[in-house]
Amino acid sequence: MTKESYKNTTFTLRQGSGLGFHDVFVTQEISPGSNGSNLKQKEKVMNGELVRRTFFKRLLSISAFASGSFLAFKRTLEGRVEGLCMADARAMNNPDYAMGRFKDRLTIEYYGLSCFLITSSNGTKIITDPFLADKQVLHSELKKEPADVVTVSCGHFAHCNVFAVGGTPYVYQITDPTEIKGIKFRGIASRHLAMKEVSTADPADNIIICFEIDGIKICHLGALGHKLSDEQVKKIGKVDILMLPVGGVSTLSLADAEEVCNQLNSRVILPMHYRSERCNFESWATVDEFVKGKKNVLRKDTNVHSSELEFKSDELPVETQIIVQRFVY
Repeated sequence: MTKESYKNTTFTLRQGSGLGFHDVFVTQEISPGSNGSNLKQKEKVMNGELVRRTFFKRLLSISAFASGSFLAFKRTLEGRVEGLCMADARAMNNPDYAMGRFKDRLTIEYYGLSCFLITSSNGTKIITDPFLADKQVLHSELKKEPADVVTVSCGHFAHCNVFAVGGTPYVYQITDPTEIKGIKFRGIASRHLAMKEVSTADPADNIIICFEIDGIKICHLGALGHKLSDEQVKKIGKVDILMLPVGGVSTLSLADAEEVCNQLNSRVILPMHYRSERCNFESWATVDEFVKGKKNVLRKDTNVHSSELEFKSDELPVETQIIVQRFVY
């Protein structure tokens, strides 16, 4: 080839792009006077984008693809992934893992005041005493959290804001034994004291609600304002998890709360309805005042990742344990 010679050569290649392919046109131009030493390469993609790369780099990558190097790498990678991850993938086929909880294990979350979200191992959801938030009640609102059943202990807005619950739940607020979603609910008549939080209510009826999920007997005392009579203790029966108001004023005083604990002798006590940074009623007692000097207290309200507590019927503590739960924020 002489100095005056000129030649255009065009190659058409198939270049991989994601899951498909597009054509790449590579044009070689040898300008007069270059002695062939100045090689200018251009790649023009069909979509109009101009990408500058060397011809031999393209040719090498396509050759590697054609020779099966990519497939060999893919097989190697799959083998490594199987060694690292396939056990987890197989575990996810277990419906108990897929549901995010173990078999026969229920979870409890605490929204504040007397409001808990209880989820059974099969996904049935119960919400207790949904409240109406205001400037003094800063707990996280339910925001239409769906439920199958809502229990209501009394007619005060801090305990009966059923409009905050989503779905089409059954509202249980009676003393008649009732079976809902395979769960038997029982109500025991009692009384609450005068209430001034959110709105004012005179002393009136309160319903202690008992039910059993996954072999665990739960008793929610609602806004109970007095020690229990022998007849009430008998009607309540055995209790595994007791949800106990400890703030005083409109519910049990600290002394009466401790007496009720002794009357029911539950395996687990979940304090509720107390003063905190999210429920600023100055006359109420704090949970710290309730647990002061007590043994077997588990603090799960700080330095924990999740607000959920998990319980299994055959793993409940032998001696009564008080668990201070983290709020749902």
